[in-house]
Amino acid sequence: MGLFDRKNKNEGNNEVNETPQKKEVTFPFVTILVEEVLSMTSTEVSVIGNVRGGTLHEGDALYLLGRKGKSVPTAAVRIEDTLMSRMEKAEEGTNVSVVLQGLRSGDVEKYDVLSSVNCLSSDTDMPDSPVNPFLTGLLRDGNNKRDDREFMGRFVEYIATEAIFLTPAMHAPEKDSKPGQVGVAILRGKDGKNYLAAFTDIHELEIMEGLPEKMVQPLDFEKICEIVSKGPVDGLLINPKTVGFVMTKPFILSLLNHKRKVDNNIKEQKIDPKQPMMLAVPKEEHIPQELFDAMREYMKTEPKILRAWYAMMVFPKDNDRRAHLVIVDTLEETPEIFGAIGRAAREHVGDMQLNMQAAAKVGSQMTEKMMLFYEREDSISV
Repeated sequence: MGLFDRKNKNEGNNEVNETPQKKEVTFPFVTILVEEVLSMTSTEVSVIGNVRGGTLHEGDALYLLGRKGKSVPTAAVRIEDTLMSRMEKAEEGTNVSVVLQGLRSGDVEKYDVLSSVNCLSSDTDMPDSPVNPFLTGLLRDGNNKRDDREFMGRFVEYIATEAIFLTPAMHAPEKDSKPGQVGVAILRGKDGKNYLAAFTDIHELEIMEGLPEKMVQPLDFEKICEIVSKGPVDGLLINPKTVGFVMTKPFILSLLNHKRKVDNNIKEQKIDPKQPMMLAVPKEEHIPQELFDAMREYMKTEPKILRAWYAMMVFPKDNDRRAHLVIVDTLEETPEIFGAIGRAAREHVGDMQLNMQAAAKVGSQMTEKMMLFYEREDSISV
């Protein structure tokens, strides 16, 4: 199990081998994955879902959790079963309808999560508190939804942008590592492949047996990608003892590339000839000079970038919505180059989307209609 095997072999000879007692772990928080939203009245909303992790009582305080860190306090005003009969409580595994206090239909989305605990800060509350009640809620009912594109989109979006996992870790022996290097738990699956073990909260971690004494290491998506890309790891295994959700290495790395584009406000725009769209070159007094300057500063440092063009995209059928369009001519097309341009431009795009495309994919007919705002001018000294 990664470095843990090495630690176990070197721990010395203990004359008494105690058989560890299996610890019963009770999950300290209830979750309900919102399967459907029902508008009762203009000032009342109920949601349908399955109670997981414990018992829900009428009047229990809850938090509505969703994407982008949404956290809204509410309460279970009324609980009903599938026959719409009122219930004082709902045991784990019960399908229920829950009327929520102080919320309206527009406040709740499908695949939000109701939780008895709030999203907690990884900096102050790890590792003794739940880390991802939203992700835990998705996972508890997620195994039967892997063919649901909407659900999977929400699931991977949260992992890539917000989720913090826990993993058992230990300091690597000094002779085998750099100072401060930390080893993480690697599990071998039935398929013979190695998986990085990640846990949504401390209680999932405590269920695992056979782990040595450990410290707990927080892992965000960037750290997971670093371990998976550089180590002998074939993927990520989330909550091995309960959900056992697997993300393969190719999927994780493809998600990383997508995240870079999202983080940098970049969208690779595919020009659809059937979609009415006009390219507009701004007049001199309307040229986004600060945007140009910011992109040029980076482009001067990247010898693979040869030229760049700019135009404004206007969509007449979408209330004349506008967006920036940048075409980049490069010796080598890589996500890193596009990501770096996006980071340089981020503060100067305003409220418009920055769309970026490689020159090789659009051809000269489009770039001829655009403004050339950067061209490499390398000088040769003899």
